[in-house]
Amino acid sequence: MKTQLTEQEIRDEVNRLAPFLHKVDLPYNLSTYVPELSHRKIEYTRVSNLVKHAFPALVEACGGTMQGKRVLDVACNCGGFSVEAAKLKSEYILGIDIVDHYIEQANFIKRALGLHHMNFKVMDIDNLDKSTVGLFDVVFCFGILYHLENPIHTMRRLASVTKNIMLVDTSVIHIPAYFRPFFRKPLWLMKFPAAPKVDSNSASTSLWRSKERVGQFRPNEVAVVDLLKFLGFSKIEKIEPNQKGLEERYYAGKRVTFLAIR
Repeated sequence: MKTQLTEQEIRDEVNRLAPFLHKVDLPYNLSTYVPELSHRKIEYTRVSNLVKHAFPALVEACGGTMQGKRVLDVACNCGGFSVEAAKLKSEYILGIDIVDHYIEQANFIKRALGLHHMNFKVMDIDNLDKSTVGLFDVVFCFGILYHLENPIHTMRRLASVTKNIMLVDTSVIHIPAYFRPFFRKPLWLMKFPAAPKVDSNSASTSLWRSKERVGQFRPNEVAVVDLLKFLGFSKIEKIEPNQKGLEERYYAGKRVTFLAIR
């Protein structure tokens, strides 16, 4: 990886495009995280937390290496997880998102790091098709499932381009322990969040719904597992938050990661 950008060019672009949801280390000891321009604390922890939490199980499921794998990063935002896949020597990474600004951020990071086998496109998940993008050995489905209006339809589309493994990280309905025996069936909570303002604290993650209100369905854990089984994955493993220093929502059961294998 070798950049063709100068230190000042990288500084200027980081400041112009900030805030970034993902902290990505850049040349010249720089990074995409600028404290004074940051909107949320999660911008500093998002990538490192999920990599520490879930990537060991992913690499093990891939036979101990990501080398030679084709990876699809869905709702990639600025591409932090695509960069992590590149670090693991994946052969090709495609990141997609529906927000132009996120893809502009991702392409800047790609240029800054000189990662030529990593591409980013503005694309809706519902437009994914193996005839146009091909099949992928590994698919990242991070932070998107609970935002979907039509989760079965959209996840079916995503599964259609997944050759082997889907790693799903999602918020779930949090059910207190004393109620859990009564909630063993798949449940989806309907929500209608208001469109965030561009300068709000969620602007780095929710620009895709900044123009209008949307409907969303947040699942419980059983719903995620049943959906993945329905989509043809024969083995679904919940990755337990055993690592220290993760975001509290993982320990509280509000955020869960699943490794689904064909």
